Amino acid sequence: MNFEGSAGQKSRANARCWSFAHCEFHELRRELRVRGSVVELEPKPIEVLHQLLLRAGQVVTKDELLEAVWPGTTVVDGSLATAVSKLRKALGEEESTILLTVPKVGYRLGVPVRMRVADAEMAATEAAPATEAKSATTSDASGTLVPESVRTSSVTTAPQDAGGRRWIWWVLAATALVVLLGLAVVKREALFGPKPVTAPEAMTSIAVLPFLNLSGDPAEEYLADGMTEELITELSRIRALKVISRTSVMRYKGAKKSLPELARELHVDGVVEGAVLRSGHRVRITATLIYAANDTHLWAENYDRDLGDILSLQRELARTIAREIKTTVSPAEERALANRAAVNPEAQDLYLKGRYFWNRRTRDDLNKAQEYFLRATQIAPNDPLAYAGLADTYVELVGFGNMNAAQGVPKAKAAAERAIALDDSLAEPHTALAYALAEDWDWAAAQREFQRAVDLNPGYVTGIYQYAFFLSVMGKQEEAIPLALRAAELDPLSPIVLYRAGRVQFQARHYEEALALFHRILELNASDALGLYGEGLVYEAQGKYELAIAALEQQKLQQGLDVATAFAAAGKPAEARRRMAECVARLKQQKSYVRPGWVAEVYVGLGDKDEAMRWLEQGYKERDLWLALLKVWPRFDALRGDARFQDLLKRMKFLQ
Repeated sequence: MNFEGSAGQKSRANARCWSFAHCEFHELRRELRVRGSVVELEPKPIEVLHQLLLRAGQVVTKDELLEAVWPGTTVVDGSLATAVSKLRKALGEEESTILLTVPKVGYRLGVPVRMRVADAEMAATEAAPATEAKSATTSDASGTLVPESVRTSSVTTAPQDAGGRRWIWWVLAATALVVLLGLAVVKREALFGPKPVTAPEAMTSIAVLPFLNLSGDPAEEYLADGMTEELITELSRIRALKVISRTSVMRYKGAKKSLPELARELHVDGVVEGAVLRSGHRVRITATLIYAANDTHLWAENYDRDLGDILSLQRELARTIAREIKTTVSPAEERALANRAAVNPEAQDLYLKGRYFWNRRTRDDLNKAQEYFLRATQIAPNDPLAYAGLADTYVELVGFGNMNAAQGVPKAKAAAERAIALDDSLAEPHTALAYALAEDWDWAAAQREFQRAVDLNPGYVTGIYQYAFFLSVMGKQEEAIPLALRAAELDPLSPIVLYRAGRVQFQARHYEEALALFHRILELNASDALGLYGEGLVYEAQGKYELAIAALEQQKLQQGLDVATAFAAAGKPAEARRRMAECVARLKQQKSYVRPGWVAEVYVGLGDKDEAMRWLEQGYKERDLWLALLKVWPRFDALRGDARFQDLLKRMKFLQ
């Protein structure tokens, strides 16, 4: 476990203060302030809050909390539940979005948390309660601090003999010496700063910051970004190491934040910084490993390589960094990090450009990525990464409705299978193949491929969140939720990862937990379509129809059909039918795919079960992947008592 000690045993070296929502918690004083006012709270609820703050952004299990808050004591879940209930009451009206329950697992904080450290003088002053200090010491006529026990004995006892008086003076002299030494330490820190903090024996978490492009040419940004992504991919193979994913670190590109501040925001021990300079087919890479808490440089190296040797270099870097931070690397992971053979430099360049555009995820960018990956496969037909990138591109084009599934899924499947045949150790094509198999409703085979991807690379966030979503639609919520939250921990600033985690919670009917995740997206970007769509879904499920319609009208993930569904649920059938007709006509005019599952949702809201079932049957014939949601989607709840719907569920052959 990673707790910093149980109640009553924690070192008081730091005076940390956490701010979250409308609350603030001071570690040394064990003081909770809500909206600026101190809230009186019993010790156990305070310790529960402390443990959750130490693990902000993570799920803390019930067993971990029981062990940390009630060490060495046999207690039942009821004690923890009572402490949590009191804590929630103290947090106030917004507690449902602050302290979240992860059913049958534990608890986590659902809001952003910021931590600061009070200055040294405050830490020294507050290291002991004021009442304790007052009773423990007083001062003599010279102003020197004297232990209360000594002062009392010198005043109230009968005259001392010479030995007794000498003993008192020795105590006074020792006390004065301690005070002088303390003043010397304070003076030294004022002049030279606090004593440097050494790096831990081993680091367990790391972030690779966006590599700098030293060429000065914006057209070369894809190379620096590609170096960043590939190093993250290689490091994430190490199961014992938490590696922040690409999307979150890319938000710090060009940011003017100190490394300690950045590390606190991402909850990591170490940071890797790097720079790239290219000249023709030669590339110079500089990499530096830093212990982020005190900005201490632990290791740095320069490399000059051919572009075709870049992937081999990334694996060499990953091995070196793992050795420097003393993380545990298994023999299987060592083999996975073994050097790869050099590839065609031109094909490698095309692959990096393809990944650059693939990461942008818009229709135009995905089409560009497809072109680059196809050209790479033509130049280097035995390069597995080019086929893996191509498979990922077809998956995204189908997933966002930019390519017909009947056209895109077979292409994704063929490219993924080709990549796996060339190199079975890559998690990316196994994930793409799993998606293609799910599109074909081959659920068992899809699960095997998802599991294979996660086993190969336990830090591959795309594989993790897609597997979590798959488990959720199969109805396996207890497995899906921890996996989805793990993805959000590895990529805490990624809208797509937060959205998928929110969808998993929504499909488990955990509406408040889902809303907290969707709101984290909107904190990053108030107009984000994924965040607004998720927010609208929750409000609709909660019967807050005006809020739902307001959120859904600001985004177009379902081309407006989701808004028609919300109007139908709100009891406004005329407006719902008008909106639906407009959307379907527009999609047909644009020669876009009219997803039967979306239209069926509107008819469910209108109470027209016959028409809803007709569209669902159409979706079944067309292999509309939206029907994968039939088992868990709240918008289909009104059909669950219909025999035709139950028959459709049986034909879908979902995993039990």
